[in-house]
Amino acid sequence: MTTYLKRLASQTLGAFLASLLAVALAARPFDVLTFDWAAALTVSGSAAVLVLLKGLAARFSGDPETPDLNR
Repeated sequence: MTTYLKRLASQTLGAFLASLLAVALAARPFDVLTFDWAAALTVSGSAAVLVLLKGLAARFSGDPETPDLNR
């Protein structure tokens, strides 16, 4: 169970950070003060929730120690 939770947390955090970075890089030019943080965090949070739900669904199909659907 702990291996599963560590992998799930890692994937969820990775998806959140990757989508936040992608949204930030899409803003040209990037300025911390004028950047729309609310929209960026909403997009990143949505991506993280989808990865979390996928990981929870994977728990009940396939290998119970990995949050991947294809294993």
